[in-house]
Amino acid sequence: MPSGREAAITRSVIDVSHWEYPIDFNKVAADRIVAVIAKATQGARGIDATYASYKEAAAPYKLLWGSYHFGTGSEVDVQVEHYLSTTKPNDFELVCLDFQPNPNGPTMTLDQARDFVVLLQDRTGRYPVLYGGYWLKESLDGRVDDLLTKCPLWLAQYGPKPVLPVGWKKYTLFEANSAAPSLNCASSGRLLN
Repeated sequence: MPSGREAAITRSVIDVSHWEYPIDFNKVAADRIVAVIAKATQGARGIDATYASYKEAAAPYKLLWGSYHFGTGSEVDVQVEHYLSTTKPNDFELVCLDFQPNPNGPTMTLDQARDFVVLLQDRTGRYPVLYGGYWLKESLDGRVDDLLTKCPLWLAQYGPKPVLPVGWKKYTLFEANSAAPSLNCASSGRLLN
């Protein structure tokens, strides 16, 4: 992360997908947003229709960039390949696994999330950010997961006080507001791993 931006990250990150279309990135930059995390893929074949256009539109504003994959119960190796071939992340882009219930089909299990993390780490040399909230906490069932806790945590919890899943000592991002059209996040650490 470029020096000087680190201190500016409190409430300066937005999470976007096709639900926020269209986005005026000139206004985003003027609002002192410094980073965008965009939905890229879902499952084995889904691609967010706005991902590529958002990335291109944001580029002139020198915003930090990240992407996320919404995990499903489909084959994990296919999901990792699909995500990486769609996003082609460079070393400075945040990569993230969105681990939550799938309302439209099979939900990713904790074992599948572990497999995703291992495969992505093997391919990129880094651990993805793990987006999770109540589903992660339920799936862990009070047990520490030595692999998943290596992932920076993006805590999805709609409330003023973060409650960490067992095993994490801090969060990297905290999703604090579900009502806003694009989600505000407060950071307790570096955005990019």
